[in-house]
Amino acid sequence: MTDRALDMKLATRNLRMPANNRVAVFGPSHAAQHFAGTNASGEVPTLLGQTVGAVHWANFLSGGRALLEPADMVARNGEWTGPMAWNGIDYPGLMSRVERLLATGVGHVVMVAPSANDRNAWTAAQSIANLTAIVDRIVEAGMLLTILLDYPHGAAAYTVMRLSNTAASPQLDHWNVVNRWLLTLHGQRGIRVVDTPAILGDLTSAEGQAASGVTIDGLHLSTQGAYLVGRVLAREWRRLYPLGNVLPFGQAERPGQAGVNPGAIVSTQPYFGGTGGTPGSGATGQIGTGWTTALAAGVSGTYSKATTTGFGGRNYIDEDGPPTKDWQQIALSGTASGTADVILLRQAINPAIGDPLRAVAEIEVDPGTTGLSGIGIYIFHSGSGQQIRAFGTPPSGLADPWPSQGLAGVMRTPRWVADSNLCYLQLSAKPINGGAVSATLRVRGMAVGKTL
Repeated sequence: MTDRALDMKLATRNLRMPANNRVAVFGPSHAAQHFAGTNASGEVPTLLGQTVGAVHWANFLSGGRALLEPADMVARNGEWTGPMAWNGIDYPGLMSRVERLLATGVGHVVMVAPSANDRNAWTAAQSIANLTAIVDRIVEAGMLLTILLDYPHGAAAYTVMRLSNTAASPQLDHWNVVNRWLLTLHGQRGIRVVDTPAILGDLTSAEGQAASGVTIDGLHLSTQGAYLVGRVLAREWRRLYPLGNVLPFGQAERPGQAGVNPGAIVSTQPYFGGTGGTPGSGATGQIGTGWTTALAAGVSGTYSKATTTGFGGRNYIDEDGPPTKDWQQIALSGTASGTADVILLRQAINPAIGDPLRAVAEIEVDPGTTGLSGIGIYIFHSGSGQQIRAFGTPPSGLADPWPSQGLAGVMRTPRWVADSNLCYLQLSAKPINGGAVSATLRVRGMAVGKTL
């Protein structure tokens, strides 16, 4: 055995594989961030509105390899690791939620900044004692555990969120001690630890604060900050999960003989065949048959068919699928005059009421995007307002820009139960009011069905 092979074997000797590809997000508001604004089945587990979390990014960038469901997310704003009364609210603590977490049956838990709220008052010893009990229960249940260290607190623009570090309240020291202790767990008993301060921190600051632009308030991650953590997690996803092959087999995967293929896709032209689509107001060019648009808020779009052999300066590799790909390309421009969802692609679908549906889309976004705070796919029923999104979008008052890096992956929504025979499959972008919009994106495959 070579030295390199031996090093790899020793480095991974205690790492396990998850029992399934369902991922639970566990923790305080940093975890709850992942599903804010998701109103399918009334499940709104958080008060926050910024919703593109690091785990979403990991799944997108890795090709949609895991399943993220609101029902598998166990989180609460303001929660401490243990029971605590704070600011007039009784928090039962993350320890009280572990049994509910275990009952989900997921194969993989991502515990997000679990000790963040402890830093209001508790010592490192208190946090470590509680976290030890939590970690032991998760690992003993046979679940793979990934821990995201507590993020930096505060930023140059949010000094009020910095941790105190006085003799009476040395919370910055406690933060360092807890994070250092968590790092010692990496590689043991199926535990992985992601050093988020190394990714997000202002490393020249003595305040332990975050770098500029990676939070929305000095504590919770911005879309850019979540992306930076998610791209590290995506490397782990590629090791843990086989490529999902979650896109439909093609236009042929439609209902055929009655009862033979009951799980077929319910949308049409998933790979944008033909040019018979209908450009709506503000849209020009060629759109795949069966698709339309509903641009708004001062945003215009030029639509075309594109063929590519690579992305980001490299040719497609085996895990990317075919070496040449055909896309529906969309070039956006304009000055945003609002923040409403801009529907880039839409298709009416006719499921049976009660159908369990999931939407997927393979997407590339070229570098240099400006003027947008979100891009995502979702299933929507306009009558009831019920919807489920792969990436939630920030609320109207939050000008949280989409990353300017080139991005490619597969968006995959949680499961959604159809409440109508007429719903919509949509790809949307959310503009930043008053911003100059410039973005080029491509969609290779996009569909909704019961087997995706």
